[in-house]
Amino acid sequence: MQPTTEPLRMKPALRTHFNAAMEDIRMSPIVSISEEARSRAKEFEKSGKPFVFFQRGEIDFPTPAFVIDAAKRGLDLGLTKYPKSGGEDFFKEAVATRLRLDHGAEGIEPAHVVATYGGQEGLELSFKLFKSGAGFSPTWSCALENFVPFAQLDFVEVPLNRDFSVDFDRVESAVRGCEFFYLNNPQNPTGKVFSEDELARIVDICTRHGVFVIADEAYEKIVYDGHRHHSLVCVPQENVISVFTLSKTYSMTGWRSGYVVTRNPKVAKLLRLGNYTQTAGVTTFLQYAAAEAMNNVDESRRAIATMVAEFERRRDALYEGLKDLRGVTIDKPAGAFYMFPDFSEFIPRDLKGPERNHYVYELLMEHGIASVYGSCFGKHFGDNVRLSFSATPVPIIHEAVERFRRVFR
Repeated sequence: MQPTTEPLRMKPALRTHFNAAMEDIRMSPIVSISEEARSRAKEFEKSGKPFVFFQRGEIDFPTPAFVIDAAKRGLDLGLTKYPKSGGEDFFKEAVATRLRLDHGAEGIEPAHVVATYGGQEGLELSFKLFKSGAGFSPTWSCALENFVPFAQLDFVEVPLNRDFSVDFDRVESAVRGCEFFYLNNPQNPTGKVFSEDELARIVDICTRHGVFVIADEAYEKIVYDGHRHHSLVCVPQENVISVFTLSKTYSMTGWRSGYVVTRNPKVAKLLRLGNYTQTAGVTTFLQYAAAEAMNNVDESRRAIATMVAEFERRRDALYEGLKDLRGVTIDKPAGAFYMFPDFSEFIPRDLKGPERNHYVYELLMEHGIASVYGSCFGKHFGDNVRLSFSATPVPIIHEAVERFRRVFR
């Protein structure tokens, strides 16, 4: 018998569209800006002058030695097995103790704490709990480019006033139609530190409308001029979700160590499940090192004080150099390590859209200064530019100021 031959069939085409939760996320524009800056720096530095990198929130201090030693001890102790979902007991107990000592937060129990890979995972999981939210503009670019599309939620930007004060009528209007309000304090990109009264009024508005507050407290320790960071972890209510990271406090950006604290048992359970689903928990010896960072109070305070004092020197040098420039409005940041000057009076009035948004950014780049254009942080502050002084020594800041003065004279 002759073998039968099957007719040739076309293979079905592979799909080119995927889940919108993945399709819609974007790489932070700050990453592409950094790549462009590194490329342009090679050419610029042929002039013999340094290129100034003001674009990224990386920190140029090393991780404190006592934290590194603790990680090594954790390895020696054999803390290399599967981690406990939501965090090891020793880590969560260290968090509860730290929050009580630093902020006077009473009633925080290990069950309220969920260990995460950095504050970024904590925020992403928290956003994922909801279908709609709101938050101040300007806001951290990752919230807009990553958390919002990944969670497939509707997000309303609530603009701060031009002096970065709060319009509470706008807050009240926004929360009526959403499930959570995102609050970054101290704030990236403005350096604003919200007052105790501002925070109380925001929490009150959210509570009256049955809305959660997601408090992003990444820069809690970086405050200046006697300002105090008032942590919402102290609020004894179940509608507050506080997210922390060791990245900024201990110069541990690459360690990816953070945690979420909430008094809401259902939220804590869902966050633990989300963390387990994504990563099966945080590496145990890293939790051990993070616990040591929080438990060793004396070493921690010394390390943090050293960093903050240097950040303050950098802030002062940059602010004093820029405050009198023509066409520039600048507020002195009270926290974090960012400055967000407004160039509205300098930018030609006839410029619109992307050309306007990128005008100062491109001008500075031509003079060997990398920055981040304001439209990366939302819809409302396109004439601003963010300058980060987290990794820029004072002598380089002085050099940058001279270039600013040549451009904006």
